[in-house]
Amino acid sequence: MTGTKNLLWTVVAVFAVLDTAVYVSRAEKAPEKAATPTAQAAALKPPAKGPINVAFVISEGANVMDIAGAWEVFSDAMLTSKGKPWHEADGDDMVMPFSVYTVSDSTNPVNAAGGLMIVPNYSFATAPKPQVIVIPAQGGRSDAQKVWLLSNSTTADVTMSVCTGASMLAKYGLLDGLTATTHHMYAANMQKQYPAVHFVSGTRFVENGKVATAGGLTSGIDLALHVVERYYGQEVAQVTADFMEYHGDLWKNPEFNQVKPIVATK
Repeated sequence: MTGTKNLLWTVVAVFAVLDTAVYVSRAEKAPEKAATPTAQAAALKPPAKGPINVAFVISEGANVMDIAGAWEVFSDAMLTSKGKPWHEADGDDMVMPFSVYTVSDSTNPVNAAGGLMIVPNYSFATAPKPQVIVIPAQGGRSDAQKVWLLSNSTTADVTMSVCTGASMLAKYGLLDGLTATTHHMYAANMQKQYPAVHFVSGTRFVENGKVATAGGLTSGIDLALHVVERYYGQEVAQVTADFMEYHGDLWKNPEFNQVKPIVATK
């Protein structure tokens, strides 16, 4: 009887090993998945003194929601004067750790999407050095823009795009060899235009260390909250979302569907 039991357990063990081998084999052959390591993303260190500068690059046709969503997140993130997460009970003891501003070719008014006029805070020649760069969808491209972005993205903690703002990163080579996302309606065309980039769908944002891309429009809110979390932890990011009365949780786990590679249009 004992011999029979030993034989049975041996057979079970063999099948378990075979099942594991098959699982590993299938995993190795599985389609490429987006790099969205939200939980594993490295924490970012705030500067010892002064605020974290957040520069929004704008030009003609800049999308209003792409700007406003992320802008509101960084503007609403709050600490107490002791550097602790702010809560409603702390009242007016508020310290805003992020300084947001717009930068463009000049400080002349920019015609944003829908007829909104934006007067940039700075030109590329005069803008403060940013720790975070935000690129909304927009149409303008210039040599000054390219030089400024390539120079500052090397020293910034995060360079993030929202919606088809990813096309600027792709055009300037900052997404070559990386996984990225963008607005679902434009992804296939962008994949064709920028074959060196691996565009995917099914996720609110994709992170690649210093470079991150968000999907369309409101996705910028999730990526901005995630950046706040990387600097100050989930509690500060959650209080920010609560203050905004934003009830989405995809900034904690951005995958809302099966993440799939985008097929380029023919």
